[in-house]
Amino acid sequence: MPRLQAHELHALVHNFPPSSLPAVITLRDTLLAYAETYPKTVAVGILMLYSIMQTFAIPGTISLSLLSGALYGSTRGFLLVAAVSTAGSCSCYGMSCLLWRPIARAVWADRIEGFKSEVAKRRHDLLSYIIFLRVTPMLPNVFINVASPIVGVPLLDWGAWGLVGGGWWGGGGTLIGCAPNNFMAAHAGDHLSDLDSLADLYNPRMLLLGLTVGCIALLPVYMKHRHDKERAIAMLAQKIR
Repeated sequence: MPRLQAHELHALVHNFPPSSLPAVITLRDTLLAYAETYPKTVAVGILMLYSIMQTFAIPGTISLSLLSGALYGSTRGFLLVAAVSTAGSCSCYGMSCLLWRPIARAVWADRIEGFKSEVAKRRHDLLSYIIFLRVTPMLPNVFINVASPIVGVPLLDWGAWGLVGGGWWGGGGTLIGCAPNNFMAAHAGDHLSDLDSLADLYNPRMLLLGLTVGCIALLPVYMKHRHDKERAIAMLAQKIR
Protein backbone atom coordinates (compact mmCIF):
# COMPACT_ATOMS: atom_id res chain seq x y z
CA MET A 1 0.00 0.00 0.00
CA PRO A 2 1.19 3.57 -0.62
CA ARG A 3 2.45 5.52 2.36
CA LEU A 4 -0.06 7.54 4.31
CA GLN A 5 0.33 11.28 4.21
CA ALA A 6 0.69 13.04 7.56
CA HIS A 7 -2.87 14.39 7.51
CA GLU A 8 -4.25 10.95 6.55
CA LEU A 9 -2.43 9.23 9.38
CA HIS A 10 -3.67 11.92 11.77
CA ALA A 11 -7.26 11.36 10.57
CA LEU A 12 -7.01 7.60 11.11
CA VAL A 13 -5.37 7.76 14.53
CA HIS A 14 -7.68 10.41 15.94
CA ASN A 15 -10.92 8.90 14.66
CA PHE A 16 -10.40 5.26 15.64
CA PRO A 17 -12.38 3.67 17.07
CA PRO A 18 -15.09 5.82 15.48
CA SER A 19 -17.61 6.97 18.07
CA SER A 20 -19.66 9.38 15.96
CA LEU A 21 -21.00 9.74 12.44
CA PRO A 22 -18.44 12.45 11.47
CA ALA A 23 -15.65 10.11 12.59
CA VAL A 24 -17.01 7.31 10.39
CA ILE A 25 -17.25 9.69 7.43
CA THR A 26 -13.68 10.88 7.99
CA LEU A 27 -12.41 7.30 8.06
CA ARG A 28 -14.40 6.46 4.94
CA ASP A 29 -13.04 9.42 3.02
CA THR A 30 -9.48 8.61 4.13
CA LEU A 31 -9.64 4.90 3.33
CA LEU A 32 -11.84 4.94 0.23
CA ALA A 33 -8.98 5.23 -2.26
CA TYR A 34 -7.06 2.46 -0.50
CA ALA A 35 -10.11 0.20 -0.38
CA GLU A 36 -10.62 0.62 -4.13
CA THR A 37 -6.97 -0.16 -4.94
CA TYR A 38 -6.30 -2.73 -2.21
CA PRO A 39 -9.74 -4.12 -1.25
CA LYS A 40 -8.47 -7.40 0.22
CA THR A 41 -5.78 -5.74 2.36
CA VAL A 42 -8.20 -3.20 3.81
CA ALA A 43 -10.79 -5.95 4.40
CA VAL A 44 -8.21 -8.02 6.33
CA GLY A 45 -7.36 -4.93 8.38
CA ILE A 46 -11.02 -4.38 9.26
CA LEU A 47 -11.39 -8.07 10.08
CA MET A 48 -8.43 -7.99 12.46
CA LEU A 49 -9.51 -4.77 14.18
CA TYR A 50 -13.13 -5.90 14.49
CA SER A 51 -12.08 -9.28 15.94
CA ILE A 52 -9.73 -7.69 18.48
CA MET A 53 -12.36 -5.17 19.59
CA GLN A 54 -15.04 -7.82 19.94
CA THR A 55 -12.71 -10.26 21.70
CA PHE A 56 -11.98 -7.73 24.44
CA ALA A 57 -15.44 -6.10 24.38
CA ILE A 58 -14.10 -2.73 23.17
CA PRO A 59 -16.96 -0.42 22.08
CA GLY A 60 -17.03 0.69 18.45
CA THR A 61 -17.77 -2.41 16.37
CA ILE A 62 -21.06 -0.92 15.13
CA SER A 63 -19.08 1.94 13.61
CA LEU A 64 -16.74 -0.54 11.91
CA SER A 65 -19.84 -2.20 10.45
CA LEU A 66 -20.90 1.19 9.10
CA LEU A 67 -17.42 1.71 7.70
CA SER A 68 -17.52 -1.69 5.97
CA GLY A 69 -20.75 -0.75 4.23
CA ALA A 70 -19.34 2.65 3.27
CA LEU A 71 -16.21 1.10 1.73
CA TYR A 72 -17.67 -2.02 0.10
CA GLY A 73 -21.38 -1.36 -0.37
CA SER A 74 -24.38 -3.01 1.28
CA THR A 75 -23.91 -6.57 0.02
CA ARG A 76 -20.15 -7.03 0.27
CA GLY A 77 -20.05 -4.95 3.45
CA PHE A 78 -22.73 -7.14 5.02
CA LEU A 79 -20.88 -10.35 4.08
CA LEU A 80 -17.65 -8.96 5.57
CA VAL A 81 -19.37 -7.88 8.79
CA ALA A 82 -21.19 -11.22 9.08
CA ALA A 83 -17.88 -13.03 8.83
CA VAL A 84 -15.96 -10.82 11.26
CA SER A 85 -18.76 -10.62 13.84
CA THR A 86 -18.98 -14.43 13.94
CA ALA A 87 -15.18 -14.71 14.12
CA GLY A 88 -15.03 -12.10 16.87
CA SER A 89 -17.74 -13.86 18.84
CA CYS A 90 -15.83 -17.14 18.56
CA SER A 91 -12.66 -15.40 19.72
CA CYS A 92 -14.46 -13.92 22.72
CA TYR A 93 -15.87 -17.40 23.44
CA GLY A 94 -12.32 -18.80 23.38
CA MET A 95 -11.01 -16.12 25.72
CA SER A 96 -13.82 -16.95 28.12
CA CYS A 97 -12.77 -20.62 28.08
CA LEU A 98 -9.15 -19.71 28.80
CA LEU A 99 -9.27 -16.72 31.14
CA TRP A 100 -12.62 -15.22 31.97
CA ARG A 101 -14.59 -17.97 33.70
CA PRO A 102 -13.77 -16.85 37.29
CA ILE A 103 -14.36 -13.19 36.47
CA ALA A 104 -17.64 -13.89 34.67
CA ARG A 105 -18.91 -16.07 37.53
CA ALA A 106 -18.03 -13.35 40.03
CA VAL A 107 -19.66 -10.53 38.04
CA TRP A 108 -22.69 -12.36 36.60
CA ALA A 109 -23.26 -15.21 39.08
CA ASP A 110 -27.07 -15.11 39.14
CA ARG A 111 -27.43 -14.26 35.45
CA ILE A 112 -25.15 -17.13 34.43
CA GLU A 113 -27.14 -19.62 36.50
CA GLY A 114 -30.35 -18.42 34.88
CA PHE A 115 -28.78 -18.67 31.41
CA LYS A 116 -27.52 -22.18 32.20
CA SER A 117 -31.02 -23.26 33.18
CA GLU A 118 -32.53 -21.85 29.97
CA VAL A 119 -29.88 -23.52 27.80
CA ALA A 120 -30.48 -26.87 29.53
CA LYS A 121 -34.22 -26.64 28.85
CA ARG A 122 -33.60 -25.85 25.18
CA ARG A 123 -30.73 -28.27 24.58
CA HIS A 124 -32.50 -29.81 21.57
CA ASP A 125 -33.47 -26.47 20.03
CA LEU A 126 -30.51 -24.20 20.64
CA LEU A 127 -30.66 -22.67 17.17
CA SER A 128 -33.99 -20.97 17.80
CA TYR A 129 -32.93 -19.86 21.28
CA ILE A 130 -29.59 -18.38 20.21
CA ILE A 131 -31.23 -16.55 17.29
CA PHE A 132 -33.87 -15.19 19.65
CA LEU A 133 -31.19 -13.90 22.04
CA ARG A 134 -29.16 -12.34 19.22
CA VAL A 135 -32.11 -10.60 17.57
CA THR A 136 -33.67 -9.29 20.77
CA PRO A 137 -32.04 -7.16 23.48
CA MET A 138 -32.83 -9.76 26.16
CA LEU A 139 -29.13 -10.33 26.88
CA PRO A 140 -26.11 -8.29 25.73
CA ASN A 141 -24.03 -9.95 23.01
CA VAL A 142 -20.93 -9.66 25.19
CA PHE A 143 -22.64 -11.69 27.92
CA ILE A 144 -23.76 -14.34 25.40
CA ASN A 145 -20.22 -14.64 24.02
CA VAL A 146 -18.60 -14.92 27.45
CA ALA A 147 -21.23 -17.05 29.19
CA SER A 148 -21.92 -19.61 26.44
CA PRO A 149 -18.86 -21.82 27.14
CA ILE A 150 -19.51 -21.57 30.86
CA VAL A 151 -23.06 -22.91 30.55
CA GLY A 152 -22.07 -25.68 28.13
CA VAL A 153 -22.92 -24.39 24.66
CA PRO A 154 -20.40 -26.20 22.39
CA LEU A 155 -18.15 -24.00 20.23
CA LEU A 156 -18.39 -26.30 17.21
CA ASP A 157 -22.16 -25.98 17.21
CA TRP A 158 -22.25 -22.38 18.42
CA GLY A 159 -19.50 -20.75 16.40
CA ALA A 160 -19.84 -22.10 12.86
CA TRP A 161 -22.38 -23.62 10.52
CA GLY A 162 -22.76 -27.33 10.86
CA LEU A 163 -24.97 -30.36 11.13
CA VAL A 164 -23.32 -31.78 14.22
CA GLY A 165 -25.46 -34.13 16.28
CA GLY A 166 -28.30 -33.92 13.75
CA GLY A 167 -29.13 -30.26 14.26
CA TRP A 168 -28.26 -26.73 13.16
CA TRP A 169 -27.20 -25.15 16.41
CA GLY A 170 -25.62 -22.07 17.86
CA GLY A 171 -23.12 -21.17 15.12
CA GLY A 172 -26.04 -20.68 12.80
CA GLY A 173 -27.70 -18.85 15.68
CA THR A 174 -24.83 -16.40 15.96
CA LEU A 175 -24.59 -15.85 12.22
CA ILE A 176 -28.34 -15.66 11.59
CA GLY A 177 -29.28 -13.85 14.79
CA CYS A 178 -26.80 -11.03 14.16
CA ALA A 179 -27.75 -10.74 10.48
CA PRO A 180 -30.46 -8.05 10.87
CA ASN A 181 -28.26 -5.63 12.84
CA ASN A 182 -25.25 -6.36 10.63
CA PHE A 183 -27.24 -5.73 7.47
CA MET A 184 -28.77 -2.54 8.86
CA ALA A 185 -25.33 -1.20 9.73
CA ALA A 186 -23.76 -2.14 6.38
CA HIS A 187 -26.72 -0.73 4.44
CA ALA A 188 -26.63 2.47 6.47
CA GLY A 189 -22.89 2.75 5.84
CA ASP A 190 -23.59 2.53 2.12
CA HIS A 191 -25.97 5.47 2.53
CA LEU A 192 -24.10 7.65 5.04
CA SER A 193 -25.39 10.81 3.38
CA ASP A 194 -28.92 9.85 4.49
CA LEU A 195 -27.92 9.76 8.19
CA ASP A 196 -27.77 12.71 10.58
CA SER A 197 -26.32 10.70 13.49
CA LEU A 198 -25.66 7.11 14.57
CA ALA A 199 -29.10 7.14 16.23
CA ASP A 200 -30.63 7.09 12.74
CA LEU A 201 -29.62 3.42 12.54
CA TYR A 202 -32.75 2.77 14.59
CA ASN A 203 -35.25 4.89 12.68
CA PRO A 204 -38.46 3.17 11.51
CA ARG A 205 -37.21 2.58 7.95
CA MET A 206 -33.99 0.92 9.11
CA LEU A 207 -35.81 -1.14 11.74
CA LEU A 208 -38.28 -2.35 9.10
CA LEU A 209 -35.36 -3.28 6.86
CA GLY A 210 -33.72 -5.19 9.69
CA LEU A 211 -36.99 -6.96 10.50
CA THR A 212 -37.30 -8.07 6.87
CA VAL A 213 -33.77 -9.45 6.88
CA GLY A 214 -34.46 -11.15 10.21
CA CYS A 215 -37.56 -12.88 8.83
CA ILE A 216 -35.56 -14.14 5.85
CA ALA A 217 -32.79 -15.30 8.19
CA LEU A 218 -35.29 -17.26 10.27
CA LEU A 219 -36.41 -19.37 7.30
CA PRO A 220 -33.89 -22.16 8.14
CA VAL A 221 -35.38 -22.37 11.64
CA TYR A 222 -38.87 -22.68 10.21
CA MET A 223 -37.73 -25.36 7.76
CA LYS A 224 -36.01 -27.30 10.56
CA HIS A 225 -39.11 -27.21 12.77
CA ARG A 226 -41.27 -28.25 9.83
CA HIS A 227 -38.93 -31.14 9.04
CA ASP A 228 -38.90 -32.27 12.69
CA LYS A 229 -42.69 -32.11 12.86
CA GLU A 230 -43.13 -34.13 9.66
CA ARG A 231 -40.59 -36.68 10.92
CA ALA A 232 -42.40 -37.01 14.25
CA ILE A 233 -45.73 -37.51 12.47
CA ALA A 234 -44.21 -40.15 10.18
CA MET A 235 -42.73 -42.04 13.16
CA LEU A 236 -46.06 -41.92 14.98
CA ALA A 237 -47.84 -43.24 11.90
CA GLN A 238 -45.40 -46.15 11.68
CA LYS A 239 -46.01 -47.05 15.31
CA ILE A 240 -49.75 -47.00 14.84
CA ARG A 241 -49.44 -49.36 11.86
